[in-house]
Amino acid sequence: MKFRELVLISTALFSFSVFAAEEVTVQFSYAGDHGVDFSEMASTFRVAEFTDERGLEDPRLITDSDLGSAGGYQANVPLTEIIQDAFKQGFASGDAVLVDADEDMGISGKLLSSEAEIIERGGVEMIQLTLRVDLQLQKGGRDIWQTILFGRGRTPASEGMAATVQASLERLIRELIRDDYFLQEIL
Repeated sequence: MKFRELVLISTALFSFSVFAAEEVTVQFSYAGDHGVDFSEMASTFRVAEFTDERGLEDPRLITDSDLGSAGGYQANVPLTEIIQDAFKQGFASGDAVLVDADEDMGISGKLLSSEAEIIERGGVEMIQLTLRVDLQLQKGGRDIWQTILFGRGRTPASEGMAATVQASLERLIRELIRDDYFLQEIL
């Protein structure tokens, strides 16, 4: 093998290892208490699948910002599945009865962006992740309510990206539950 070929192969391998995303195991568990009782909803309710509108090749990618790691972070499953499960947990924590089909009402959404950065708060280096989600409420086959939610979570960098994803998802749920117009439509 010629020296030039060896250099090219070495450079390619080095580039691949530098830009490989770090795998993060996200096991979201809603621990909040939003205080809304969904058990009296008159309609059956479904949290439908979320789509990924970020235009990325890898739907598991949380962010391609390196934040000092090797080229971003990717979850163990597609990020949209994690978001869908988080909303299911948020509704279930308020005793909502969720169905998988034949719903009277339901929400669906689109993941529009996921942006991460390192910030400093009070002398502590933190990871800040902002998830932007377009959410629709459907009833009778038509959209009756729509909003864009921002789930911005911040955790100390020492806790890692999984903790920051958890914080961002909890914020998404909190933002939805605080929307009076949304609550008016479903309760």
